[in-house]
Amino acid sequence: MIKIFRKIRYDLMEKNKTGKYFKYAIGEIILVVIGILIALQINTWNQNRQDRKQEQQVLFQLLNEYENNLIQLNQKILIRNGIISSSFKLLNYKNDESRNVVADSFNLHLSRLFWRPTFDPELGVTTELTSSGKLYLLTNASLRNNITSFPSFLGELREEETVIFNQVEEQLTPFVMEHYQFGKIIGEQFNDEYFKEQVTFVIAEGSNSIINLFPQVDFKPLLNHSEFEDYLALMISNTIYTNEQSEGVKKKIEKIISLINGELKK
Repeated sequence: MIKIFRKIRYDLMEKNKTGKYFKYAIGEIILVVIGILIALQINTWNQNRQDRKQEQQVLFQLLNEYENNLIQLNQKILIRNGIISSSFKLLNYKNDESRNVVADSFNLHLSRLFWRPTFDPELGVTTELTSSGKLYLLTNASLRNNITSFPSFLGELREEETVIFNQVEEQLTPFVMEHYQFGKIIGEQFNDEYFKEQVTFVIAEGSNSIINLFPQVDFKPLLNHSEFEDYLALMISNTIYTNEQSEGVKKKIEKIISLINGELKK
């Protein structure tokens, strides 16, 4: 094609048709520029098409990640609700004047105070997007902002989870070990159907019968101890507040899922 244009220009020059030559040259330049612009437009269109294809893949990955996070968070909220309920139950036992308390029931509710549920979200896709500079693939600005702010949004919840963890490890556990038989509590944890419904874990063969290895001791000294009520009150207060923080995280996750679904429907 270039050779044809060149031959036409030479013919015009040889025939001394300078005016027509310049007009033709200008026209040729315009055609070349138009061709370049068209090529650039096609290239941009192809790049946008590839980006949108990648965006769809990323959106599906994010949806899976945050739906799993929502499931896990709901499980941890339910576990904490069980801890709160058992703490109140133990307080009722302490204040029950008839003291018609069964040892198995006491052990079961006491064992739940030693569960330390923590929210451990999947953040693989989120981290990859932010660290690789591929956030531009998400065309929805609100979704981008919510994705990038999510890890830091977890800060307060993790602080509250740490408070409970330290309370159990440093205060409650030593106190109960000093005033009661800890083996019974461990055995009840393996037998607790409520927590088995919320958490998947592997139980070693024979673990269900571990409770039978420890003799039942009198739980009333622990129940009547003046500090026991304080530990229960702290557990209730801290766990309720942790669940309040969890509800805030839950709303954040639900918003992200809603934004993702909105983009996938376009």
